[in-house]
Amino acid sequence: MPSRTDKRDQLVLGSSLTGFVIDFIDGVDAKGINPKTYPYNWNQEHSATEYACLRAHLNAAQRIVQEGLRTALILEDDVDWDVSIKPQLQTFAHAVRTLQNTVYAPTESPYGDEWDILWLGHCGASCKTEQPFYMIPNDPTLPKPTHLPTYYHGPPENVRPDSTRLVCTLQDAACTPAYAMSYRGAQRILAALSVNPSGFADKVQTGDQIDLELGRMCKSGLLKCFAPYPALAGTYRSAGLSSKGTDQSGHDRAAQIEPATSWGLVYSTMLNIKHILQGERVVHSTWSDVDHPVINPEDIHFESGYIYSCRPEHDSNPVSTTEKEVVNESVFADEASFTDEP
Repeated sequence: MPSRTDKRDQLVLGSSLTGFVIDFIDGVDAKGINPKTYPYNWNQEHSATEYACLRAHLNAAQRIVQEGLRTALILEDDVDWDVSIKPQLQTFAHAVRTLQNTVYAPTESPYGDEWDILWLGHCGASCKTEQPFYMIPNDPTLPKPTHLPTYYHGPPENVRPDSTRLVCTLQDAACTPAYAMSYRGAQRILAALSVNPSGFADKVQTGDQIDLELGRMCKSGLLKCFAPYPALAGTYRSAGLSSKGTDQSGHDRAAQIEPATSWGLVYSTMLNIKHILQGERVVHSTWSDVDHPVINPEDIHFESGYIYSCRPEHDSNPVSTTEKEVVNESVFADEASFTDEP
């Protein structure tokens, strides 16, 4: 929301220290919503604030289509990311292109062209198991299992070693702190969630919160979606009252002051702002029991990944084939990145 100048401060500063620029889209105030804008099938059990959040995401999709942007990264206002976000995304881009079979094909996007949503930040993601996974072993930016945030769902058990991050064709996901949207994806989202939801009723149930809507569109095949698991983006709350992290609750002055907290990231950008601004060559981990509690970001490297395919359910032994080639290319979209503030 425009009134949350504190959150704009943290996004502008954090992005400036990790090498990208944010373009803001205002959040939507539930009090100012015209009732005629609600889709015909909106679930009336949801609050006006939840619809305002949905509308803010639709406004981002509208801008992508209006300005003809090929891709845009949409960030919610409490997002956090690892200080190594650029090499992380280089590895992720190679993984997504491998899953699209476009590693060597010329494409406009470094992530390939056959996608609608890249769900980079989430609180749970399930994979389409009939499609192969891309495994990134010994990821130094992957939290230990005891430090992972609560994920509502994930890939099949025993598929992913604790030190491995996987990338998969997405079946469903929850929460939207960070995701990329393509031009084609933005068109389909506007059509299904605003312009003509009745026309897509045979493909996807709509009328709910934005993350449920997008997840169902991924599951139905209306959107082609990919995601990392665990997520690449996390969330952050600066020091203050617990209500500071959300605009959906009041301001309780009697509550206890809580410390700054980041969830889901080993080398949080927000928690390392002080170290970076002081000119330190190293950053500090969120937890002390990691392999490298203090590290120079230039020393964070990622191993070559490999394809992992699940056999039919009656055969529990997986088949993996190594993919040795890694594409060394910049993976930030050339167009503006957006942050919406539901």
